[in-house]
Amino acid sequence: MGVAPPCQAAKPGLEDIVAFRIPGNCFIKLHLGTWHAGPLFHAESIDFYNLELSDTNINDFDTCNLLSTYEREFEII
Repeated sequence: MGVAPPCQAAKPGLEDIVAFRIPGNCFIKLHLGTWHAGPLFHAESIDFYNLELSDTNINDFDTCNLLSTYEREFEII
C-alpha cells in the first residue's frame, strides 16, 4: 500500500509517499484525508474489505497519476 499524509493539496508531495507491505491477516485504518494507492494483489482473487462512507467517491476523491505528475514510476517488490 502506498500512502502519504493528509494535506490541503489534491496531490501528495513526492517526498511524502511511502509504501509498505501489509500482511493478509490484518486490518488497517487510514486517517481522514490520507492519500493512498492500493492495495495491490498478486493473486487472481482475494478476500478484501474496504469500508467507506456512502459518498466517499463523490466528496473525497482525487486522482494523482504519479507518472504524469512527477514523471516517476514506482515498483513495489
